[in-house]
Amino acid sequence: MAVAPALYVAAPTLTPSRFGLVTAAELVVPEDSRFVNGIQFESNPGGPAKLAPTECEDPQTRTVDDGIDVIEAGPIIVYNGFTCRAVGVDESEMLDRARKALTGGEWAAVEKALPLLTADTDILTTAAVSLVKGIGLLEDHLTEQYGGVGVIHAPRHVAMFAAERHQVDVESGRKVTTLGTRWSFGNYPNTDVEGDAAAVDTAWLVATGAVQVRRSDVKQRPTSFAEAFNYATNEIQAIAERTYVVSWEAVQAAVLVKLTSS
Repeated sequence: MAVAPALYVAAPTLTPSRFGLVTAAELVVPEDSRFVNGIQFESNPGGPAKLAPTECEDPQTRTVDDGIDVIEAGPIIVYNGFTCRAVGVDESEMLDRARKALTGGEWAAVEKALPLLTADTDILTTAAVSLVKGIGLLEDHLTEQYGGVGVIHAPRHVAMFAAERHQVDVESGRKVTTLGTRWSFGNYPNTDVEGDAAAVDTAWLVATGAVQVRRSDVKQRPTSFAEAFNYATNEIQAIAERTYVVSWEAVQAAVLVKLTSS
């Protein structure tokens, strides 16, 4: 039985989860604050170069793709905070606690919100295939339609099955496939285009082109203790938020894979 009050100590350091979008994407420092309204950019030309049968062929008969793809990406606003009746919480502690509440789960929230499986996504299989075959189909698609180093997005639990089948390597602090395509093992919802959950022991993998992430500084709402304190309830409520814009090259394909052999 304790004979004195417990000693109040600092909580463990909160380290955000690794090897999801945070490591697979390129984090871009925005040059213009207007990015929070969304961005657009001209996609890099993709796919393999074309072949001419002979050097004597008339160059006028050669054809190339018409037009330039313009990619658009909208904002995702994530927030978190706290409400409490704690006595003695000062303004600095209030703002710090709200920021920590956001930091712990902001990447997971962004991953869950990404429109990876849409009506425009190329579905490469009509039925679930083995995990290794599914990865191979996505690698083929990235080579044919993109030609650059892409990203395979997978629900986080898929990492264990991929590692078991020797499909996960490490390169420059990132998880990659055998061919160097980046893995993003994230908080993806594992649902189809209609929003229906994948069957037990199956998972959706989605391949995209290179991913960029732009994000704003953290905003505190409110910014002062006086504004945060509710005299009617004797409570403090503080919120921290940040705006993300996640974009990728035009290629977007998906496969449904089996995670177990049974």
